[in-house]
Amino acid sequence: MARQKSQPTSHQRPSAVDHCPRTGTLYIVGTPIGSPDDLTIRAGTVLRQVSIVAAETPRATQTLLTHHGISTRITSYGPGQYDEKITVLLHHLREGHDVALVSDSGMPVVYDPGQLLIAAAQAAGCPVTVIPGPSALTAAVALSGYSGDRLLFHGRLPGTPRLLDKFFTTLKHESVTTVMFASPRSLASILRSLDRILPERQVTIAVNMTKKDEGLYQGRPRQLVGQVQSLSRESEVTVVLAGMQKNKTIKRSRKLDVTGRLGDG
Repeated sequence: MARQKSQPTSHQRPSAVDHCPRTGTLYIVGTPIGSPDDLTIRAGTVLRQVSIVAAETPRATQTLLTHHGISTRITSYGPGQYDEKITVLLHHLREGHDVALVSDSGMPVVYDPGQLLIAAAQAAGCPVTVIPGPSALTAAVALSGYSGDRLLFHGRLPGTPRLLDKFFTTLKHESVTTVMFASPRSLASILRSLDRILPERQVTIAVNMTKKDEGLYQGRPRQLVGQVQSLSRESEVTVVLAGMQKNKTIKRSRKLDVTGRLGDG
């Protein structure tokens, strides 16, 4: 039986561990991809309790927090300042302050530079935990109706028709579902390239998921080009490409009867 530890007396010197400040925790927090009401209860609790929220775009995060009555301080964590901000945020963590990392929408790290801060916190020995939340990637796959057993994700597509054609050529024999983020401005070029290289593939285009103006377009690339011309430049677009369907030969020489026994067809 283990002995119970006695309480230190006035004659005992506290150990060095007793004087070590608690290291803060870095929380990776998923945020809504559209409707602010999709923020999870746990995510809301964490965003209220942390000392600071590191946000890709502070204005967007402030709108979300205000919607939920959360007044936690926000600091920017965006392009051109990662090294500086990582140093500052690690200092907060070492001082015992909890920090929440959020992107504009969805899960940090997915098409987002959050991994830089996460890796730095882990290397510094700070606790890191995740608060799962919405993701445009998984939401679009669910809407598409295509198989989600295996997925390929490409957050950034090539910017020229030649390179797009080359990229889609690599998917000619790919049987898994491919998910891509795209800007409304590049969508027509993407569909034209798909029509040149993979004209028979089924495509789903999910626009502004969970928002009031959510839209879903499905069909072959050529069918969709004209349908997406009028999308607003501010639209958030996720493209889902069905995998290559292998031809299945149905043998009719044998079949199962109602009893489950094999019989002649």
